[in-house]
Parts: sequence; structure tokens; C-alpha cells
Amino acid sequence: MSDVDLIENSLNRRAWIIMAGTALSACGGSGSGQYAGSPGTGGTGSPLYAQGSIAGFGSVIVNGITFNDVQAQVQLNGVAATSADLRLGMVADIEGERGIDLTMATATRIEVWSIGQGVISQIVGSDFVVSGMTIQTKANTVFDGVAAVSQLRVGQAVAVWGLQVSADGNVWQATRVATLPAVTQVVSSGQVLVANQQVSLNAWVLTGSKLAELAAGSLVRVEGVPSVDGLGLNVTQVRSLAAAAVNPSEGEVEIEGFVTALVAGSQLTLGNIEVDISNASYSPVGAQIGLGARVEIYGTWVAGLLKARRVELEDEQSAHVTEISGTITSFSSIASFIVRGQRCDASTAEISHGNASDLKVGVQIKVKGSTVGDVLLVTKLEFDD
Repeated sequence: MSDVDLIENSLNRRAWIIMAGTALSACGGSGSGQYAGSPGTGGTGSPLYAQGSIAGFGSVIVNGITFNDVQAQVQLNGVAATSADLRLGMVADIEGERGIDLTMATATRIEVWSIGQGVISQIVGSDFVVSGMTIQTKANTVFDGVAAVSQLRVGQAVAVWGLQVSADGNVWQATRVATLPAVTQVVSSGQVLVANQQVSLNAWVLTGSKLAELAAGSLVRVEGVPSVDGLGLNVTQVRSLAAAAVNPSEGEVEIEGFVTALVAGSQLTLGNIEVDISNASYSPVGAQIGLGARVEIYGTWVAGLLKARRVELEDEQSAHVTEISGTITSFSSIASFIVRGQRCDASTAEISHGNASDLKVGVQIKVKGSTVGDVLLVTKLEFDD
């Protein structure tokens, strides 16, 4: 299957949902357009929470939904930011409201946190260790500062965004890796251990006044300053990664992640979130959801449990299909230009509403393609009037 086919399949996978909803409504369905078994059942303006890796811009695209971010409050690692600071592959928590079109929504809050930051201590194949965490990289991992994992080096400083792979939070799959000039603050995510009156996380011995916020067995993200000997971490910030931390009080939920546990066929754990799949439909139909599968879950929270209406199995190819609308901010050639902070190569792209010679800084375009390392290989480029 070509990249173009992958893009069209990805962008159209919800189109049948919209058509199905319209058809059911026309046949006597509810006036609000609600229908069973679909990812989105709420009407226009209903609360929506999404968590997943950013797959595109124009507005922010997460889990196949395009969120209008004009009025959204944006935070990066707890610090106020703007949507222009967001990048492909960052994992975002988004609160907002559903639009008329199920692929559209309005974001009121966008929150992004890195899951790891520090100096690489080990590299094995496509995996590396940073801040005591094992970081997996795949073909769909977005890189910034290097073209591929093969260019990373032990001792190099990096920041990582990603999804939890292991139940204990020690293994993560990177959705984005960015090199840094240096590291003064270390970030590590995982399960807190308490033994012999010592609190530790991913081999870090934790110190500081924030220890009172850390309970044994809790899944957390900590940020702090390493000790001179490199063994201790004076914690300055703690963020809970428990399910309760992302449990909205109402509305629809759409979450991307990896299956970290299976329970008796009717329940699974997505990262650290317990999910009831007893009444869920599957895409593709008949899909077998196993341990380690990358999925999107659509449902609602009921008494602290995520009740799934639909489970969608992702594949590695479709997971890195990208669409960006924006202004060219840097241009060297058709094979190297930047839109929304992303380097693009459109040398083999299908171009519409203009010509390659029209490309330059300040021109508004829309590009579609697949990320390979730190480059978006553009398959379609359209000039935006």
C-alpha cells in the first residue's frame, strides 16, 4: 500500500462513522444524532477528552480529531505556552467540546508533558536508556536534532515524549525524541519503590521536600536536579500518571496507548488505565487485541473505569501518517523546507493549486505524508488560498 493510500485511509476512517450516524438518524435515530458502537456519541458541544500523540497541525490533530486550538490554554511541562510551541509526536492531553462533524472539536485546554529527559546511558539496537528508563523507538518515532536513532550517542542529552509500554512504567515507546544542548533538570517516569527508608524511581534515589507526595507503587513523573555523584535526584516537581489524573468527570474519552495487561477477556489495562471492553466493538472487525498492542479506545468514564464502546487497533504504518497546514517559515529547496517547526521534503509530492516554483517563505500550504526520522516525506502538497 502506498503512502497516499495510507493517508486517505487514515483521514477517511471516520467518514463512514459520520455517514452511518446520518443514516441511523434518518431511520428514526435520536434527534441528537447519537448512535451505538461508534467512537463519538455525544452531540455538538458535548465534553470530550483525548489523549494521544500529535499527528498534525492546522489545528491540532490527535486520534483522528482536528481540534480548533485558537482559544485553548496550552501548557508544556506545566509552563504556559502557545499552540505554536507544539510539535509532531508530542503526547497531548486535550479537553474540549465535540463539533457537528465527529472529526472536529474545539479545544479548551491542551497539556503536554515529556516523559523522560536526561543523558543517554546505553544504546541497544533501536532502544536506548535515559534517566533509568528504557525507551523504544519505531519507524513512526519523530526525531528532532538527529535523523534516526542510529545517530544518537551515549552521553547525549535528549528529551522524550511517548506512551507507556510496561505495567511498571519503566519501558516507554517514544513518539518523539529531541536532542538537547545540555541537561540541568532530569525527568523520569515510572513506579515508585520504597525500601529501607529509601525512596527510588528507575534507579534514582529521590530526595527533597516532594517525597511526601510519593507513595510506594504509584506511577509518577518526577523532575529534579541530579546530585554531584549522579545517583540521587532532588525532586522539584511531581505529576501523577495514575488513571485518576486523567479521569474527567463527564463526557467522551478517546485515548491512545499500549495494552499493558489483559484480565479475563473482558478488561484490559491501557498504560495505567483500567478499561472494560465487554461491550466494545472492534476495528478492524474481529481484531485480536493482545498484550503490547497499540490501540485507540473510545468510551466514557463510569465509576472510575473506562467503559469502551470501540477499540481500534493501530498499525505502525498508519500511526505516522501526518497532515500539516501552515506557513513556510524556512525554505532551502523543495526537498528541505519547514512548516510548523517540521522539516519537509516534497521532492516527489503531488502538487495542486500551484507549482514547485511558487514555494517560498511566507506561502501558506497544506502537506500530507509520512514521518521518517526528522523529515516529513510529503506525498501531497496543496497551496492554500
